[in-house]
Amino acid sequence: MDTIRNYVESVFVNLPRTPEMQQLKEEMLRNMEEKYFELLDTGKSDNEAVGTVLAEFGNIDEIMEAYDLESQEEQDDDQIYFSREEADEFMQHRTKFAMGIAAGVFLCITAPAVLLLIQGLYQLFPAWQSVSSDTIDIFSVVPLLLMIAVAVGIFVNLGMKEDEYKLDYRAIKLENATRSYLQREKQEFQPRFAKAITLGVVMCILAPAVLLFSMLFLGEENGLSVVFLLSFIAVGVFLFVFYGILYSTYERLLAQGDYTPEKLKAEKVSENVSGVVFPIAAGIYVLSGFLFDTWSTAWIIFPIVGILFAIFTAAYSSYLTMKQRGKK
Repeated sequence: MDTIRNYVESVFVNLPRTPEMQQLKEEMLRNMEEKYFELLDTGKSDNEAVGTVLAEFGNIDEIMEAYDLESQEEQDDDQIYFSREEADEFMQHRTKFAMGIAAGVFLCITAPAVLLLIQGLYQLFPAWQSVSSDTIDIFSVVPLLLMIAVAVGIFVNLGMKEDEYKLDYRAIKLENATRSYLQREKQEFQPRFAKAITLGVVMCILAPAVLLFSMLFLGEENGLSVVFLLSFIAVGVFLFVFYGILYSTYERLLAQGDYTPEKLKAEKVSENVSGVVFPIAAGIYVLSGFLFDTWSTAWIIFPIVGILFAIFTAAYSSYLTMKQRGKK
């Protein structure tokens, strides 16, 4: 029986993951199991029954030809289907991803604050004056390096997990029920998103005010003033990053905003074009400089190419959007 189930899984592994395909897979498995038990009742051995079932039910090419199907790679080069369970799993991953990235950014911002905090406390408390300045420098630099190391480790680990979904330039396709469910979740999330962004903006605006007030009480040369500044900014940026990633996740799942098929396709084409155009521009600049000594004037090619590339990107994106609307 395990052989039959594994066979069915292998047949459908590269077919589009749609409700219709799931139903077809379950129907195929059910028919094969029924045939398997019929053969066992006639006295066939387990190996004979399995071999007969696999021979009678054909192979993947026959199934694709019968249902006029293309493989997942052929059919969904620009789109990928997510079931309800896969959408929930992706949302859980992105929540952890958002928390990790936000925490890593927070650590990077507060790392110099910890260094300044230790050195500022050294200046404030006379009892610490017996400790040499070199020792204080070591005690202040080590936490900074550790915090940055932890942040980089978080970025690398989460980046590798993000790559496992292989969503580069691919729009997500959902069932109507799953789409409606996520749209309701997004609507419920938006008030929290607005409050978090507002609080983040307030924290960043208050940061320089806190810096000025602390300088009045502690003196201009005390590093603790910068500690307060960085602390407020770190909290604000944490809110921006965490809630921004969550909001972009809803847009990605719903194929909205910057994650519509048209915009993702335009982004893919733009990146491919930029990988050719800008090296050519650099080559023209260097070549004209050596041949005609135009180093002081040929640099104009870079802003010209940049402007033309921006026009091309906008025009191509608009073309794809209008083309999609025309199909509807």
